[in-house]
Amino acid sequence: MHIIELNSVAPVMPIHEKVFGESFPYESYAKKLQNHSAYIYGYYIDDEIVGYSIIIGEQQEKNLYAWYGGLLPEYQGHGVTVQFFDIMCEKARELNYISISLATTNCRPNMLRLAIKYGFDICDIKKRDYGEGNKIYFKYYIHPQTSFIISLRTENNARLNISDLEKLLVTSYKNNCNRIVFNDVLDIEDKKVILYAKRYCSKFLRKIEFELQGNAELISEIIQSW
Repeated sequence: MHIIELNSVAPVMPIHEKVFGESFPYESYAKKLQNHSAYIYGYYIDDEIVGYSIIIGEQQEKNLYAWYGGLLPEYQGHGVTVQFFDIMCEKARELNYISISLATTNCRPNMLRLAIKYGFDICDIKKRDYGEGNKIYFKYYIHPQTSFIISLRTENNARLNISDLEKLLVTSYKNNCNRIVFNDVLDIEDKKVILYAKRYCSKFLRKIEFELQGNAELISEIIQSW
């Protein structure tokens, strides 16, 4: 599947009807365009459109909001939404925006889990007594890609505990880190910690590379264990 930015909303209208069983909300779309810009993406298998997303550019807030979108059921669950999140991040960087956002409901647990796993934070909840349940708003802040250094020992030479390690790994992920450097790999206990960190980071949707510094023989043994 490939995702293409479109110049018009026209190609997404038929797929909207297939996905939602109703006409595209053109009046709402036109109203959005009065004060905001819109970025339209079509999801294609070969030359057939099978889904779409529309992003609203909120210039004053420097935020991109995933306003509307849908995908035919047979293509769901194959990582398309993650591809779209990546595209939103790249578009935000291109525009020098500071965040991307989306909304879903507590009746869509898969989207809730996916957004949290990607690194979004819950920023607001609007309770509703009808429809699809409470509406939950998420925001993801855009950071430049960075390296993150983790020391396996504290200042008093105590070993870094697992709880603090997990906090550092999550912090690095949320700050768009693409490489983690462990700079004091010295003994077999360090190997256990690094292998745990490797397993923990495998749960993230974005891949993070590890760089190890210290005992060369031990580092070679750790890498072979991956």
